[in-house]
Amino acid sequence: MAARSATLAVGIIGQDQAARLPPLLRHASRFADEILYVDGGSTDDSRRVVEGFARARFISHPFDGNFARQRNVVMENLRADWVLFLDTDELAGPQLLRLLPRLLASGFGSVSMPRYWLASERPALYVDSPRHYPDRQTRLIRNRPGARYDESRPVHEWIPRQRRDPVLRLSRAHLLHYCLLWEDRAARERKVARYESSRHDPLNRELYLYEDFPHRLRPCREAWLDGGASGRGTDTALDLLRFGAYALRHGAFTGGDG
Repeated sequence: MAARSATLAVGIIGQDQAARLPPLLRHASRFADEILYVDGGSTDDSRRVVEGFARARFISHPFDGNFARQRNVVMENLRADWVLFLDTDELAGPQLLRLLPRLLASGFGSVSMPRYWLASERPALYVDSPRHYPDRQTRLIRNRPGARYDESRPVHEWIPRQRRDPVLRLSRAHLLHYCLLWEDRAARERKVARYESSRHDPLNRELYLYEDFPHRLRPCREAWLDGGASGRGTDTALDLLRFGAYALRHGAFTGGDG
């Protein structure tokens, strides 16, 4: 018998994000077997929006300021073999979607990828600074009992290395972060003020108010334009070669497609 193909969930945590959820849920519905939305206590139409998507589940869990705890609620409710975490202002890039079948069939415990902080869609430009790029994120995680976020680290959350299997580091497949496009300067200043009222973290000011710090705007190697993908096929091939070489060294192949 042919081996069963691995399944994928998209995990999202948020609160009062009803306006942003439809495009994200449509995006996730293209490639995910299930979508889990852990809501921190919304007073808007978030539940109605989420429940309007057949593959999505709405899970209520009051948010107490600990993002790691919210992500663990996703992990504890997964049915799929893997989860890709996306923020409400993110999309998975075209190259990452092309690689997913191979990644899900591997024996890696998690996969990290760079993230573009987009400053423009037409043309597609990202902010290049030491703070903004590559801004590597470990977001594709195999669903195993030990794969849990460290709740003593409530922000900039992570899964400790000893709780994960080998990590594959992609270099050309990205997450696309739309925060700088979707929030005007005043909204970003309010966000920084909220962060600084609870903890002093100069990183947040440099990330969200990038105009005040040295940076360059560079063309993205991949993007979504009018619902279609732009990108370079050679970049997918390079990450596949990187994946194959690393997988052979670590024995990171399992049964399944690919």
